[in-house]
Parts: sequence; C-alpha cells; structure tokens
Amino acid sequence: MRDNMRGALAQEVTRKQFLQYMGTALLMVFGLNNLVSLLTGTKPKHSILNHGGADSSHGFGSSKFGV
Repeated sequence: MRDNMRGALAQEVTRKQFLQYMGTALLMVFGLNNLVSLLTGTKPKHSILNHGGADSSHGFGSSKFGV
C-alpha cells in the first residue's frame, strides 16, 4: 500500500492531468452544488447547515437545540 502511494506521488503528470485531479478532489470535498455556489457567489438553496428558515412546531427541530 505504501509503495503504491509513493509510486503514485512520484509519477510525473501534465498540467492538464493535474488540473483534472485537483478538480476531482475539490468536487469530492465540497460537493458539486456547494462548489458551483462558491464559484458564482450565490448561496446554496439546500444545505446541511442551512435548513431554509423553516421552523418546526413539533418533532425533531422543535427545541432550541434541535436542528
């Protein structure tokens, strides 16, 4: 496993391949929707942290500690 990692890191890549790898890594880390909203400067409509301002009157999210 360690030899595979060292071999992959030692491999020379072109600029195009590097940009493809970095783009793929960014998509995996941020997600497509969040990455597009980051690039365009708009807020995402649906997010894990933003529940859209909809308050629940009962059930999960009804207390001040629930989300």
